[in-house]
Amino acid sequence: MKNGSILIISNDEQAGNLISEKVKLLRDCDNVQIVTYIETISILNSTQPSLMMVYSSNSDSISIVKEIRALKTLNKVPIILVMDYFIEDMLLYAFDNGIDDFFFMNDSDAVILMRIMLTIQKSILFKQIETTNDILVNTGIIDKQSGVYTKEHAPLAFKHLFSKSMEENQENSVFMCLKPVAFQNKRLNLTKIAETVKKIPRGNDIVAYGKNSTIYFILYNTDADGAQSVVERIQNALVNECNVFANAAEISASFEEMEPILIKSLKDQIAAGITFNFVYNVELKEAAEIMDIHDETGKNFKDFKKEFYNVFEKMVAPVFYQVQSDVADMIPGAKVNFDINEVKSNFTVSAGKVKSELFITYPSYMKLLTDIKHTAGSKRPQIRRLTFDFEDFSSERLLSMLKDMVNEFDIKLKSEKIENESESKPKAKQK
Repeated sequence: MKNGSILIISNDEQAGNLISEKVKLLRDCDNVQIVTYIETISILNSTQPSLMMVYSSNSDSISIVKEIRALKTLNKVPIILVMDYFIEDMLLYAFDNGIDDFFFMNDSDAVILMRIMLTIQKSILFKQIETTNDILVNTGIIDKQSGVYTKEHAPLAFKHLFSKSMEENQENSVFMCLKPVAFQNKRLNLTKIAETVKKIPRGNDIVAYGKNSTIYFILYNTDADGAQSVVERIQNALVNECNVFANAAEISASFEEMEPILIKSLKDQIAAGITFNFVYNVELKEAAEIMDIHDETGKNFKDFKKEFYNVFEKMVAPVFYQVQSDVADMIPGAKVNFDINEVKSNFTVSAGKVKSELFITYPSYMKLLTDIKHTAGSKRPQIRRLTFDFEDFSSERLLSMLKDMVNEFDIKLKSEKIENESESKPKAKQK
């Protein structure tokens, strides 16, 4: 048997042949081999297929899956379970023991081929992720034993991930800070704890060592309830190791701003005996106003925000006034409104049912997110986003964006007017 081939494992010869015929539709050149359960391990000791399919006639099929997964060289090769009909307990047991997907014998050829191709594609993706992780481990960015980001490299990684989350407007991305607290007369093994908690969030979530023996998380596509659910699962996993305290907040500011707020909040929590708390945006803003937060250079963030806003306002205000005047000359009757504040700034031009808006937000005070939105009647709004580093933003760039937006507004306004006039014309009577 050649490496890279497809192995069908079945104690039913007829079923094995039927699966083989369906699989061969993938490519004529695929090397497909059918083996019995007894033959499987001896063959796998000398070769590594790219895909295995196990025909499940009874619970013995799960036993062979367990034996395969026990072979270290094959624990990443995808396994698809093939069933005659749905048996929930058997299927759940099979997933617990390492299968990647399943299909039924009476599924159409197209469905079977799609399931096989998706499984192979996922396997390739996982291998690429593993290669990346190996590089991160070898360069000391990820801890080899626990699999989490090291304390030294976590801040840089989290700064980038926070920025990316806000740039892409990812909703429900949560930053969580967890603190294991030792039982009386018991010493903490933070590496063992990190190794345990790394397995509990979903595969795309990020785990890192944090300040003061804490563990940081970025949890994607979740909310307060989801974060609490993760904490409860961690508490259950570590019930005999330590007490677990955690707090979390939606990613709505930079890592440099959110980290000290959550660390301070967590310290107060532990003193009060509160095991979990979700810090909402309003609380974050209030905390940021009263806390003396500094970045690694020692610069105070409140001073930094003030300095940023002063520069930003001087850059934006003259452009907004200029374009307001241009719109009055160019499009009589159009209304213009704009506002510049420390949270976001916007410029709006409207007439009738047509409205165009430019929003500028600056969640991290290092990047600017600009959203341009056009609305015309009952049509679906058109929205596009541009992202700039603050140092790359300028009055000239803003002026160019606003002029383009106003021109697009004018075109949409004229188009809407033509459509309205067409609809208002009396239709010719049929003879």
